[in-house]
Amino acid sequence: MPSRTEIDPLLVDALLQRERIILSARLLPGVVHNLSGAVQMMSLPLDLAQLALDRGEVDSMGARLQSVRQGLDRLVNEVGLLAARSRYGQGRGAEPLDLATLAGEQLDFWRCDLFVKHELALKRELSPGLGWAKAAPADVALALNLVVANAVEAVQGSGQPWLAVRNLKQEGWLSLEVSDSGPGPSAEMADLLFEPFAGDKGGGHQGLGLFLAAKALEPWGGRVEIREQVPHTTFAISLPAG
Repeated sequence: MPSRTEIDPLLVDALLQRERIILSARLLPGVVHNLSGAVQMMSLPLDLAQLALDRGEVDSMGARLQSVRQGLDRLVNEVGLLAARSRYGQGRGAEPLDLATLAGEQLDFWRCDLFVKHELALKRELSPGLGWAKAAPADVALALNLVVANAVEAVQGSGQPWLAVRNLKQEGWLSLEVSDSGPGPSAEMADLLFEPFAGDKGGGHQGLGLFLAAKALEPWGGRVEIREQVPHTTFAISLPAG
């Protein structure tokens, strides 16, 4: 959706790069929390295993080592999420994308956000095999993450917050729909959702997320739009089917 407010393309590119950095920084505390948990899962069993060896109690080693293995598996999983995030932050060339796969990988990384992990009910309705879109993975991932971040902000402070992501194919378009339990935009904001610096959330919110999400998809013929406001707010990220 084109913006009524024109901003220099170089500034838009700079803002998009800024958002990539901000997103990673936002999730960093959760990443550190998860990595620390994985290390602790290994540390205590290793200490107990060392005590067992010192006492000659070899019969208990199997259980101790199994606990270490569980911690190591968790650590490997967390490092894998970081590697996937790094891949989506770098490549800017177009390639065929399965939106369900891309969304699943990005939502895995959102588990590192402590609010999402502990308070938000995150629902996935992702069906692989609906077709391919051709775009830069980094740009599509950024657009999705900006829309998800917008939804996460919208539901904070509400009772029993939830967020749902689904994929679908309609009339030559492949879409990811993001719905949430938040109150939705005010009537005054309805026509300004994709304008830069427009917002009514307060709390230092700059009103750039949805604008930049749409800009990230423009080079690939994609779009971001609001599809429903009642009963639940739903935004769609859409790309032409390949």
